[in-house]
Amino acid sequence: MANEVIFNGAPSQIINLPALIKGGVVIAAVAAVHLCAAAYFPLQWRLVLVQSLAVLVGVGLPFWRTASTEIVIDSRRITWSQGWWRKRASYLDIARIRHVSVVDPWWQRVFGTATIMLETDDARHRVRRLPGIRGADRIGEQLMGLVSACRAADAAAALVEAA
Repeated sequence: MANEVIFNGAPSQIINLPALIKGGVVIAAVAAVHLCAAAYFPLQWRLVLVQSLAVLVGVGLPFWRTASTEIVIDSRRITWSQGWWRKRASYLDIARIRHVSVVDPWWQRVFGTATIMLETDDARHRVRRLPGIRGADRIGEQLMGLVSACRAADAAAALVEAA
């Protein structure tokens, strides 16, 4: 069986849309508080700047984390790589996957992305998520086909051993 690559790429940045919206709401709230307080106290531009920078860092971290993530799905395993300075990789063999489901919230469906949920037999990580995957329905079907092929191969090997 050749090692065929099904997906190679990073999650879509659209999964960070909620963080961006929350950051915008917090910045608007900070601006409103400072504008209302400006009638009673002198405006402290340094305080506004520090608060805005804190919100920007909070919004920027999810974007940074998503940009530094790479997911490779091939016919034998799924590989997650994360980080720029300290690269960390984790692997999941296709044979350890028990069930594949695709979850597409309405706001991700608009942009053509979805989350692939993998139920595994790994005791430490029962459920793995692959968020923001474009063409997740097709990839989910291919993964279930690979899982079925692995199960059939395992069953055939068990029959050969029993005989």
